[in-house]
Amino acid sequence: MKLVSALHNGILELGSGFARHLQLVIDASELEALTRIASRRNRFAEIGSETFEEMLFMTEQEIADRLGTSIATASRFWRAVGHDNAKAFKLKLRESSDTTPAVKLEKTISRMDASSLPAKMLEQAKHHLQDTMEKNRPDELEEAARLMASARRVYVHAPGPSLSLGELLSYRLSRFGMSVRIMAGSGHELLETLAHVEREDVVLIFSFTRMLPETEVILDCVSRVQNAAIMITDREDFRYGTPAQISFFVSRGDMGEFHSMVTPLLLIEQLILSMGMLNKEKVLRKLDYLGELRTRYAEKLPRGKA
Repeated sequence: MKLVSALHNGILELGSGFARHLQLVIDASELEALTRIASRRNRFAEIGSETFEEMLFMTEQEIADRLGTSIATASRFWRAVGHDNAKAFKLKLRESSDTTPAVKLEKTISRMDASSLPAKMLEQAKHHLQDTMEKNRPDELEEAARLMASARRVYVHAPGPSLSLGELLSYRLSRFGMSVRIMAGSGHELLETLAHVEREDVVLIFSFTRMLPETEVILDCVSRVQNAAIMITDREDFRYGTPAQISFFVSRGDMGEFHSMVTPLLLIEQLILSMGMLNKEKVLRKLDYLGELRTRYAEKLPRGKA
């Protein structure tokens, strides 16, 4: 959804995505004031193709630069819509965009019925996979696999629903003989792990929907330690301006809808197989030894029992 501000006959027109959020934070009189400002200052006529989500993470200087105006002029925009500054305005927008899981699920299933669910989900998965493939390069996957395969240790930050992906990665790579640590998802316990990250390590970060404070802390530590970081995100704007050496975009669905995990799962499996191919002999030796152990202790530790 594009954020487009267009001046036409003295009326401010906003892109549909941003307009819906704007309506949540300003009333009619404020919108009228905003229109008056826009009609007097046609520098607000075009923001271009920035998405609503990207604006939330732009500085006021970046917004002013994009508008081709001064910070002082941009500041009058925020006051015209009833907020002290850009920070207060963006905070209100961010609060309005934090859709609950129930709303996301309801919005998605309202467009489906039981008979059409398999076909529609398959079609959506194909769309997400195609979008993801077009926005990532094969050489990036190879480089990420090489970095992880040669690392002293791989640290994984997988908060929320991405935890299952982190655990899958840890399970598979541990079989290869690699050292993998799952970091605390949130809070100060994260620092207990970050204190041990060294330059020879790789940090893999899942960053979905919004930039968490924990993600910001990890990226800051990465820039200080100067070790490699790999980010997997469903936000294209998160791929730029961070210390992450490689960033993958995974398409998961529109904002405010139920988010699919098909594409990030496929990417993780591609990373696992790519690392297995890089260290084929070592990996096969480890797996052969695992098979020997299973045979030797089959009676004492049969598979499928705790």
